[in-house]
Amino acid sequence: MIKSLSILMPSYNNTCYDFVEALHKQAESINCSEFKYEIIVADDGSTDLSAVEQNTKINELSNCRYIIRKENAGRAAIRNFLARQAKGEYLLFLDSDRRVCSNDFISRYMELDGAEVACGGLRIGGDAGQLCHNLRYRMEKKYEPRNTASLRQQREYQNFNTSNFITRRDILINIPFDERFRRYGYEDVMWGKQLHDNNIRIRHVDNPIMLDEFETNDDFVRKMETGMQTLHQFKRELRDYSSVIKAEEKLNRLHLTALYKLIFNASKNFIRKNLAGKHPAVPLLNIYKLGIFINIK
Repeated sequence: MIKSLSILMPSYNNTCYDFVEALHKQAESINCSEFKYEIIVADDGSTDLSAVEQNTKINELSNCRYIIRKENAGRAAIRNFLARQAKGEYLLFLDSDRRVCSNDFISRYMELDGAEVACGGLRIGGDAGQLCHNLRYRMEKKYEPRNTASLRQQREYQNFNTSNFITRRDILINIPFDERFRRYGYEDVMWGKQLHDNNIRIRHVDNPIMLDEFETNDDFVRKMETGMQTLHQFKRELRDYSSVIKAEEKLNRLHLTALYKLIFNASKNFIRKNLAGKHPAVPLLNIYKLGIFINIK
C-alpha cells in the first residue's frame, strides 16, 4: 500500500476548487494512520483572475496548497515544478479540469505500491443531447471504447497520457518532462518515449477520472492546429509514436503527398469551417490533421 502521496495539478484559466475538495474528502477518509498526503495545485500564469481568486480557497483545506506563478512556463515545465515541490514518495498527476467519478479513486491507486508508472484512464461525461454538436465530445465518445486498461496496455508507451497517472517521485525527478515542449501537445507522448528508452514499464489500470466540460469547436480546432506544429517540431524523435507521422510516411512511400496536398489545400477552408461549425463531421478531423501536418515547412 502506498503510504506517502502527493496529488499534483497544473492549472491554467480554470476553476478547480470543487475537484480538489472531492479529492481532499477521499484522502481524509483513508483509514490508515501511516498514510500521509498533500494536494498541490500550481497555477501556470493564468490570465483569468477570477479563476485564480476562486482557487485560492484551496489553501483553506488541510494539506492543500495553491501556488500562483506569474509567468506561463508551459505544460512540461509546470509538471516538473510540481514534482520538485512534492514531498510524497508517489506523485499522482491530474488535469485540473476533470472530475472524480468514483468514491474509491485514491484508495485504488494506493493499492499500486510497487508500480513504477500507472495510468488510470478517462471517462467521458456530459449531457449527450446538449453536446451532440460538440467536436471534442463526439471525438472522445468515438474513441472511449478503446480506453480500457487492457487495450491501452497493448501499446503501453504510445497510450501514455498525463491527465491521470501516478509515478514514483524519483522516476520523474531523474527523467523529467522535456521542457522544450512549451506549446500545446505531445509532452506526454515524449515522456512515454523517455520511459521506454529507460526500460520503465507503464501499467494501465481502470481507475478513470471524468471529462465532462468541453471547449468550443473553434477552440478545439485551434488546439489541434497548434498540436500539429508541436508534433512537426519533434517529428524525428516521435516517429514511432504518432499515427499522423506514419500516415505521412505512407503517403511519401506511395508518392501521393503532392496529390494529397493539392486536394487538401483546395478543400481546407471547407473542412475547417465544418469542424468549427455546428454540425462537425468527426471523420474529417484526421484528414484535416494530416493536411495541416504535411503542409508545415
